[in-house]
Amino acid sequence: MDMDIITQANNLPTKIDDLAKYVLIGRDRMAAVRAEISAINRLGLAQEVREQKLAEAQQISEVVLDAEVKLGQLIAAMPTKQGARTDIKLMDNGVDKSQSKKAALETIGFNQKQAERLETLAKHPEIVAQAKAEAREQDDIVSRSFVLEKIKAKQKAEQIEQAKESIAAQAREFDHRPVIHIADSTTFDLGEKYDLLLTDPPYSTDVDDLDKFIKSWHYRALDGVKPKGFAYIFIGAYPNELQAYLNAPLPEHITLEQVLVWTYKNTLGNNPKGRYKQNYQAILFYRGIDAPDLDCPLTTEQWAVQEINAPDGRQGDRYHAWQKPMEIAERFIRHSTKPGDTVFDPFACTGTFVLAASKLGRIGIGVEVNHDNAQIAKDRGCSVLG
Repeated sequence: MDMDIITQANNLPTKIDDLAKYVLIGRDRMAAVRAEISAINRLGLAQEVREQKLAEAQQISEVVLDAEVKLGQLIAAMPTKQGARTDIKLMDNGVDKSQSKKAALETIGFNQKQAERLETLAKHPEIVAQAKAEAREQDDIVSRSFVLEKIKAKQKAEQIEQAKESIAAQAREFDHRPVIHIADSTTFDLGEKYDLLLTDPPYSTDVDDLDKFIKSWHYRALDGVKPKGFAYIFIGAYPNELQAYLNAPLPEHITLEQVLVWTYKNTLGNNPKGRYKQNYQAILFYRGIDAPDLDCPLTTEQWAVQEINAPDGRQGDRYHAWQKPMEIAERFIRHSTKPGDTVFDPFACTGTFVLAASKLGRIGIGVEVNHDNAQIAKDRGCSVLG
């Protein structure tokens, strides 16, 4: 094939076999020109020589990219299965309708992965044009890989935007006022199963007998989770507390899936001399035997370590020393439930978790033994019974 033609975009072949050869030859020519430019730079030849060769490379790279786009369009039009008719084999563009797509690709020297990249280029002509313009402005050479990276970035941005829109759609004014019962969590019976157990019980530093305390509520609370449900239990990251919870028995339909971490860097706490500052808490993540996959469209929210600043009274509302961020509550609720599901918190305190549930269109039900905490929860928007 005459290589002079490869610098003329309006002379691109129309037949798929010729176009495939055109692309392959163009890529070889482009590699050779890049090598020449590298040699020019290495030898320190005149700037004029480099500029001439760069202009040639830019022209070739752009027309090869145009050819790849056109080839991607033809590949996309290929029949995915072998055709049943035998009287018409070749289309006007040279595609053999009697062959399967895989066989046709092998005929022109491309595999499935390469074909998918070309089809991706063909679907985004506006990004191809943008990439060529940017390369010219930066006195650079456009490439297929550069365009594919831009396409991938755009698709990723669109996915993130769609996920954010979905999240925003859930975060509406609640039409189900969350309810908190003033009662003892160790004896309270909700009388129904729930889709999510989300709670933050007192830590080992706040109870006299940790093992006895865990036995008083832990198994029973998890037993109330539906087989298709989930549970998140915040606990202190103290060795004795971790050991006690990890050794606690579980209902047959519940498994401990992971130990997650909530970390924060905006509170100082005490300043120990013989150990490291503890700026995290553990979260025990359980799932029922029939629980579905998590609904977590944002990768940044699916890390096992959740880094979110602790509530700070200087910058917002903080009603309790161990209050959890509304953001982490909303994340876990969105990941593990759908609107209309029931979220239960047997240690509701000032109501953060049930308020988050209600904000997202879930039914938030909590239990709190302390009247002062319950009053704060009421002031924040909860109904308090008992």
